[in-house]
Amino acid sequence: MKGLDGMRSLAVVLVFLSHKAHVDMVDAGKIGVWLFFLISGYLIVGDLHRSRLRFEQHGARTAALLYVFFMKRALRILPVYYLLLVALTIAHASFYQRDVELGLAWHFAFLSNYWIGVVHDGWPGTVSHFWSLAVEQQFYLVAPFALLFTCASRHLTLCAVVIAAAALAHLALYREGASAPLIYAFSPWNFAMLALGGALAIGGERVPLPAGAAGLVWFAGAWAAIAGFALAHADCTCSLPGAVQASAVLPGFFDIGLALSLGALFLWLVRRQDSAFVAALEVRPLAHLGTISYGFYLFHNLVPSRLGVAPGLYARLQVPDAAQPVLALALQFALAVLLAHLSWQVLEKRVLEWKRPLETAIRNRLPARAAASQT
Repeated sequence: MKGLDGMRSLAVVLVFLSHKAHVDMVDAGKIGVWLFFLISGYLIVGDLHRSRLRFEQHGARTAALLYVFFMKRALRILPVYYLLLVALTIAHASFYQRDVELGLAWHFAFLSNYWIGVVHDGWPGTVSHFWSLAVEQQFYLVAPFALLFTCASRHLTLCAVVIAAAALAHLALYREGASAPLIYAFSPWNFAMLALGGALAIGGERVPLPAGAAGLVWFAGAWAAIAGFALAHADCTCSLPGAVQASAVLPGFFDIGLALSLGALFLWLVRRQDSAFVAALEVRPLAHLGTISYGFYLFHNLVPSRLGVAPGLYARLQVPDAAQPVLALALQFALAVLLAHLSWQVLEKRVLEWKRPLETAIRNRLPARAAASQT
């Protein structure tokens, strides 16, 4: 699928700007993470849907499908993640952020979102961004069982139920006055984004799509509709006792509208593979950053924020004041890219070379029922 690596690169750039440049005009970090969730849901749910179809049509063994799925996810996620956590544990015990509770035990168990949103209720330390990895890993533990043991014809309905239930829970959190970290990291709406990506993978080809340049702005329609409904609902209840509750859930409606608009834009991209925008996403630097985006996401927040901040040196070099923060960000970005590139070349790429032989071994060990009956 063309453009997906480019979309990953845009997502990590948005997250980087949120964490390092502290962009406040828009929640760039939320948009970036939700783009990651959409892509993951599109790929993972789509793959599980096709695996269930193979089971129904060709007698593939469910056990083999499960083993292959978990093997692929483990090879992609666990080696570099746990090596980094072990290094951080050693560094934290010796010198690194000794005065900050990093919650490393929770990160080892992929419970970062629960720790940040419920236990700690805050964002301390430089590993708080691991919460999104916990969301994806929790999704990976549930999705294969939910989809591989359910008829493929019901998968789209299952995704829709998850989205609807998560939307209600998300609005309920706002209504009850939940804290920002809890809503951000632990809201079920994060899982709805994965389910939305899955729904687009399963039924996206059935959605009417405008042609030409109109498709680029079509995504705004869903956001505008939801936002308009939320504002109208708030206005018509302003004199009622429930006005406070209505205004409290308004940000939740905006979240849902933003998510649907991202989904619409994503669908336009995967359906318009010949568009100029997709071609732009395929340029080599963006595609490579998307390829190494997992490592970039892991490492970027660990890059010191003081790196490149040297006002004395800039003054001697007569660097304009406005350019100094940009140079610091560029240096931090370059170091994160370098670390991610090295991680990909030295570890991640080599580990992933085991996927195909292991998949072949699993399928040979657990052949399809039809093939097994012939031997």
